[in-house]
Amino acid sequence: MLPNILLSVSAIFAHAIAGVVNDRPIIGILTQPLNIESDAELTGARSFTSNQTYIAASYVKFAESAGARVVPLHFDADEKELQSLFTKINGLIFPGGGADIFKSSQNKLRQSAQLLYDLALATNDRGDTFPIHGTCMGFQLLTLLTAQNDSVMCRGCFETEGTPLPLDLTPGARASKLFRDMPAPLMSALVSENITENSHSSGIVPEEYEQNARLHEFYTVLSTNQLAGGRCFVSTIEAKRYPITATQWHPEKNNFEWGSIGKLGEHAIPHSAHAVALSQYMANDFVARARLSSHRFGPDGSEADSLIYNDVPVKDPQGYFSQIYLWNGRSAQGSNLPVVV
Repeated sequence: MLPNILLSVSAIFAHAIAGVVNDRPIIGILTQPLNIESDAELTGARSFTSNQTYIAASYVKFAESAGARVVPLHFDADEKELQSLFTKINGLIFPGGGADIFKSSQNKLRQSAQLLYDLALATNDRGDTFPIHGTCMGFQLLTLLTAQNDSVMCRGCFETEGTPLPLDLTPGARASKLFRDMPAPLMSALVSENITENSHSSGIVPEEYEQNARLHEFYTVLSTNQLAGGRCFVSTIEAKRYPITATQWHPEKNNFEWGSIGKLGEHAIPHSAHAVALSQYMANDFVARARLSSHRFGPDGSEADSLIYNDVPVKDPQGYFSQIYLWNGRSAQGSNLPVVV
């Protein structure tokens, strides 16, 4: 683990020449609706109502493991609140899940994600670093936001529920911003061992990143994966000009999820030493980028009021996640209170 940490620190130091490093980074994580009927990761959650929202606690722990704190960004908040919080946080995670991410006039999650994505691009264009990382559904969401064409998604094309895989790296991956500082032993494990957990039925095929002009200009494909039936999906991307990365696989699960998934059950999520090191490497990389952001909370006490420390994670009664954060949706009597179960 020490080489990973030292490499992240070195990267921070190198960038610090241009400005002061923020050693108290705060990451925003976007909530999503808890949809009993269609949420693939919480199917059958009969004890919950459809007006609730959630974040899986593993994403919070993922950010915290690299020295960051977390603020929940409620997708059903109004634009003014999201814009205000954006100016105070130092990075953004679009997490995995099973929510509707397709564009429509009724989809507040997609609208809020678009707002935050646009703010991030504008902030980076002004020279103020603001990173985004998307995982699984978040990977797909970032791709749709960039493409501005939902048809690039191959819906229901893949069967990967609880499938750990090695990555098939592209020729440019080893020189990429994301992977170039990875220690050789971990890189070797990444391409030869089943240490990236996959749980998705939809995804993006490699051809879309070549044929769609927006995607081709914006992203570099770092890895793909091919399933037994021959169908291939893109599994890792990074933006060419922006500090934006995304993985179709789940780096947060290796260290912080312990449930049973799919046919492999408790063996679906890898917890080997290399799997743990990979999770930590990804967290360190993301938070290192966030330390370069100049955003800050003011002295008005809003930082303490906004942090997720004010909320209490609860055990997922369905057993998919180890823990989740739950809130009543803004549509439920205008509240956004944590839910106790």
